Amino acid sequence: MKKWKIGAVVGVVLGLISSYIPILWWYGGRHIVSFIPPTPSLYSFGVYYGLFLSAIFGTLIGAGIGYLTDKYGG
Repeated sequence: MKKWKIGAVVGVVLGLISSYIPILWWYGGRHIVSFIPPTPSLYSFGVYYGLFLSAIFGTLIGAGIGYLTDKYGG
């Protein structure tokens, strides 16, 4: 598998983890009470939108780094 594909997968995983855990930590009052965001509301819409954006940006950044590694790293 080319490095840009590996970078994209790693980027999406790290993007989701890095945004999901702090959201749950904040929602639970400094401890994680549930791995599922609250019932459908404006807050949960924001949570899912934030997760979607972080997954997109993580994928793009990871794929870009993998591509540059393939191209210039040898």
